[in-house]
Amino acid sequence: MPMKTVSILGIPVACLTMQQVLAWVEKRIEAGKPAHIVTANAEIIYRASRKPELGKLLRQADLITADGSGVVWAGHKLNSPLPERVTGVDLTQQLLAWAAEKSWRVYFLGAKPEVVEKAVLRTLSKHPQLQISGYHHGYFAKQEIDQVVSNIHKAKPHLLFVALGAPRQEYFIQEHLEQLAASVAIGVGGTFDVLAGTAQRAPLWMQQRGLEWLYRLCRQPRRLGRMLALPCFVGTVLRQRKASQGLDKT
Repeated sequence: MPMKTVSILGIPVACLTMQQVLAWVEKRIEAGKPAHIVTANAEIIYRASRKPELGKLLRQADLITADGSGVVWAGHKLNSPLPERVTGVDLTQQLLAWAAEKSWRVYFLGAKPEVVEKAVLRTLSKHPQLQISGYHHGYFAKQEIDQVVSNIHKAKPHLLFVALGAPRQEYFIQEHLEQLAASVAIGVGGTFDVLAGTAQRAPLWMQQRGLEWLYRLCRQPRRLGRMLALPCFVGTVLRQRKASQGLDKT
């Protein structure tokens, strides 16, 4: 059946809960056809609205989830509520638990060498039955891409987690999706740092109030430049809302 989506600045975000996304992933793995998931926050959606090439790439993804309270807020403002956030880190942790139960093979690609290795070890300590078919850091040169893709292809993972940062990870997945032989490939940003224990998430009360962005900014002031996209995102969403209301009156 067609999936219900909300067009936020031209990007179709799926109206799915976490459990519905997990069920969608399971069906795609059973079907055996490669799929690309983007966990999109307000920043990447705003950038995609300004850069046609990036916007086209995101619209080619098989599923886009609402990674962040800003995206959920936008859905409400556009009178198309999204049921909840489905962030990259939360989705990854849920899928790893499912993979351990269902004997799905997983592959980790991205982050620093010591970070991805620690993420793998800590994940295995939590899910001893998990089948990790391989991992590779994200600091590979352009001339090494073919070998990286070949290694993943040989591993044939059901789930490929790509932590190269947005939008590099999205470009990598889209360009090599068919050759990777992964059932589902997901861009997960800084998730490996959380799995490795080298980065901490915001306290739960801040997550529930949509203040994770503030927590990250306080811990990493260098993110200020990136955070400036948030007020731009808000303004552009409000303009989209006003434009849609104008159309409704005609």
